[in-house]
Amino acid sequence: MMIKLVAADMDGTLLNDNHMISEENLKAIRKAQEMGRHFTIVTGRDYDTVKPYLEECNLKCECILSNGAEYRDINGNVIENVYMNKQSVKIVFDILNEAGLCIQLMTTNGAYMTNKESDKKAVIERFKLFNPKMNEEEVIEFVNKFHAERGMKFLDDIFEIIETDIEILKIITFDNDEKLIAELKNKIKENTSDLAVASTFSNDIEISDIEAQKGLILAKTIKKMGIDKNEVIVLGDSFNDYSMFIEFENSYAMENAIPEIKEIAKYITDTNNNDGVAKAIYKCLDE
Repeated sequence: MMIKLVAADMDGTLLNDNHMISEENLKAIRKAQEMGRHFTIVTGRDYDTVKPYLEECNLKCECILSNGAEYRDINGNVIENVYMNKQSVKIVFDILNEAGLCIQLMTTNGAYMTNKESDKKAVIERFKLFNPKMNEEEVIEFVNKFHAERGMKFLDDIFEIIETDIEILKIITFDNDEKLIAELKNKIKENTSDLAVASTFSNDIEISDIEAQKGLILAKTIKKMGIDKNEVIVLGDSFNDYSMFIEFENSYAMENAIPEIKEIAKYITDTNNNDGVAKAIYKCLDE
């Protein structure tokens, strides 16, 4: 069976540890596209944080965003979306506020974040964790630039959003206390029935509507495109890629993937630092 679509996660998969798409990965994507195959980025990020990569690499491709809450075509137009129920959002806000955690929102009106000083500090600590080579000053500069590029808006009261017609695609929170994160994930699951509670890392929580999962929106999209499930390959490394690996048989876990993903993957490709995406693409193009 010929592969017609390649779907790849971003962080830890398509991007290397320097947060870049390697030349070899780009070369493989372009080759697949020239051969008439579709390439789709499937990520927990929102469009504002994916677009700079597309522009920098001169890459035109479809995108599944916010863990499956939004699907955009090659021109960035929204084709599918799944919004969160506002009552469930209120329950999540209550739980996260009580725990004193920073709350970030991805919405139809851009990105929002709670405005406490401790929240800003938490964001800096989080960026430090993923950019250990940067000093404090560089991290602060990077965070400020990142927020400016995203048009991040700061809210004193996160509940203000519920009273508007702004729709919420995804809620993100994080803390270095992994035990607390695990407890909060369970608490949110126990108190809601319509939400998907996932993580990219062991110290974060990503919450969206239960229908807004990478695998589900990809399955819905390819059906409209007339592509069969066995004509798709999926690549990923983390918890929020799990739904893709359940929905699609032709799954490639990165060598650097978490054990839970490796266990259910059909294949293992190389790491995100050794062009694992490119190697998987070349393998399926040669078949």
